[in-house]
Amino acid sequence: MSFEQIRDYGPESTLYFLHIPKTAGSALRTFLQDKFHVDRICPQLEFSALLPQRPSTLRSHRLICGHHGLYLRQMLNTPFEFVTVLREPLSRAISHYRHLKATKDNWLHAWVQDKSFEQFVLSDQGVAELLNFQARYLALDDIQADYFGHSAAHQAGVGALYRKYNDPAMRGRALEWLDRMRVVGTQEQFGDTLRLLCGAFGWPEVAAFPNYNRGIASFSPSEVTDRARARVAELSGFDQELFEAAQRRMEQDLAKLSAGSAHERYSAAMRGRPRQREVRLGFEAPILGDNWYVREKLGDGSWARWAGPERRTTLDFPLATDRALTLRFFAGAQTMDVIESTKLFVNGEEVRLRWWQMHDPGRAQRTFEATLTPELLQKNEAFCRLEFEVHRTVVPAKEWPGRPDERSFALYFFWLEVFPA
Repeated sequence: MSFEQIRDYGPESTLYFLHIPKTAGSALRTFLQDKFHVDRICPQLEFSALLPQRPSTLRSHRLICGHHGLYLRQMLNTPFEFVTVLREPLSRAISHYRHLKATKDNWLHAWVQDKSFEQFVLSDQGVAELLNFQARYLALDDIQADYFGHSAAHQAGVGALYRKYNDPAMRGRALEWLDRMRVVGTQEQFGDTLRLLCGAFGWPEVAAFPNYNRGIASFSPSEVTDRARARVAELSGFDQELFEAAQRRMEQDLAKLSAGSAHERYSAAMRGRPRQREVRLGFEAPILGDNWYVREKLGDGSWARWAGPERRTTLDFPLATDRALTLRFFAGAQTMDVIESTKLFVNGEEVRLRWWQMHDPGRAQRTFEATLTPELLQKNEAFCRLEFEVHRTVVPAKEWPGRPDERSFALYFFWLEVFPA
């Protein structure tokens, strides 16, 4: 499938991130979840957790992320937009090994503790874990024969595994499915992968995105002996072909993407969205913007989220421009000086903020209000960009020694509303 910018997919369509383990999936999943309401995101990441689910429940989701391979297609007769990410096979094999050593509830955790990387990749267990691992996720779709059949093939011995996972027919199916993906990315080009997703689905590009799943088991490059490197190459022939095909696909798609600026693509997508005179944003809802941490669920069941790590945070809305609107939002900060420094810019122009205290005057929380005039709104006919700026961010671990949180916080948003003035 060639790359093209598309409109928002329909309300009955589902975006499926086919997450191949150890390919930057946690970071990408977090990025995608920002674009969907929490009630429309499938919470199950492992396929075994999907098996007992009712099809009607699964079909209600608009975002499904997980290690579900193509088995999901056998469970649901639903139109999908598929996206996936691949990784250079040796790097993925090392990450796989480190994950086994660090994850106590994995069935190989105890076995792998006294094994070097070379011993792991040369073992029968290494064959079962690594043999064309990425190709399996892009080719196998029979729940009984492939998902449940893996244990049977493993018990039958290494020969059965080679016959099953070194089958040229599996290679052909994997390449075919790679071509059918809406967006294909690689961990090595994660920033470009995000660019392609934003271009395909009409989302604003982000400058950077954090890694949410860093390996915790130590690993020395000296463990990658020549023998281990050759063994991984032997076990990853199909995966290497897929990785190289993904790189070529990305190169072609990025060339098409560079034909116009990111702002022009995003503006075109926003022009096609319905104009809004009223917005009631709780942070269980999707947002379009930059400089946001992940949602947090509060004790009363509502959702909020921190802005950060930079001082300036954006939110975009396709607002109507024919009359004045009122913006009101409730936010907090780590310290009083930060909340007192809050500034608002609308389409690049600073706007005066009115405010009042909601609780104890000593608490760093305020309700802010501003008027969005038609002149301000018409400065960008495609969408309205709200920018919230504070004079500094606060890192709790540095501000108060003994606090463990090392994130850099700006404002904490509880809700935001826009309504006719």
